[in-house]
Amino acid sequence: MLNSGDVFAGFTIERLLGQGGMGSVYLARHPRLPRLTALKLLNRELFTDAEIRARFDREADLAAQLDHPNIVAVYDRGVEDDLLWISMQYVDGVDAATVNPYSMPPERAVQIIEGVAAALDYAHGNGVLHRDVKPANIMLARSGGGKGERVFLTDFGIARLREDSTHLTQAGMFTATLAYASPEQMTGAELDHRSDQYSLACALYWMLTGVGAFDSDNPDEVIRGHLQLPVPSASARRPGLSPAVDAVIARAMAKRPIDRFATCSDFASAAKRALTVRVPMPPPMLPPQSVAVPAIPYSMEATVALGAHPSMRPGPPAFGAPPPPPPNPPVNQAVPQTYSPPPGYHAAPQQVSRRSGRSLGWVLAVVGIVAVVVIVIVVVVLSATGT
Repeated sequence: MLNSGDVFAGFTIERLLGQGGMGSVYLARHPRLPRLTALKLLNRELFTDAEIRARFDREADLAAQLDHPNIVAVYDRGVEDDLLWISMQYVDGVDAATVNPYSMPPERAVQIIEGVAAALDYAHGNGVLHRDVKPANIMLARSGGGKGERVFLTDFGIARLREDSTHLTQAGMFTATLAYASPEQMTGAELDHRSDQYSLACALYWMLTGVGAFDSDNPDEVIRGHLQLPVPSASARRPGLSPAVDAVIARAMAKRPIDRFATCSDFASAAKRALTVRVPMPPPMLPPQSVAVPAIPYSMEATVALGAHPSMRPGPPAFGAPPPPPPNPPVNQAVPQTYSPPPGYHAAPQQVSRRSGRSLGWVLAVVGIVAVVVIVIVVVVLSATGT
């Protein structure tokens, strides 16, 4: 552990920037030039083998040849006190893993991915794979003059060194960060540029939702997710996010590399377009329109007078039709003020006549019957007498 003011390989240490499984990074002053650099010291225990040290030299040389505005530049490398070190461009900013994803607009997340995708495509074109794309390796800094945010990708080739130093590749294992590792890395298959694309899609998923695509405290479940399970919907975890983004991420995270985008920039462009897709809202529900049914005259008096005749009784209701109305009450009971007609009829309710009207009707009916009986008797008597 170095302290402020210590000198290492000619660099004057200012302060510790961060540390991890690979080593520590310090802010240091260049021994001759008036500039600050990021000085990474790799853990001694990981790089004791001579072959691994030779690999370190080759990987550092490849990374130093990458000259891209979205890639942290490598200035120098060497060995000091049996420690491997790399001098890199210092980015005065933060890494994406420290940014709260819940406060990050989706547009900013995709803009960051665009910068990283450009860096990866450039590196892939020069035969260099990153192998450990994740938010912690994405640096964010303000541009000069307040012209927006600059995006940098760092630690090219370091993951390959870690694999070689721990000999995990011989056992078909991997050392990339589990939440962002591609299926090929987990199975020990041959890697190409599409492995970095898978990891980049995992990084976008985290920046949009705040969780890994296959988030779990159980490493076996995370591995099973990467190898077997479909990608969970990001829009279901981020309200307001277009579901079109789900399809783009799912393609970039396809289990088979051949099913992914051709390049990382193709993936980033598709994600940017997907943000503008809006799900059409369903049309508003309109009230059902009523169909006018012609009213058929309906006489309550006719029902009372003829209700006892079999031919006038309503038949059995059709299937699914409402039950028939209750039978007419006796005349000496109160009659409801409204009446529900049988199925198929649509008529305004009729007002029932008053009690005095009904009584008069019965009197007239009795008088008529008596008259008929008298006439019948007279006819029978006259017939019997021969008149």
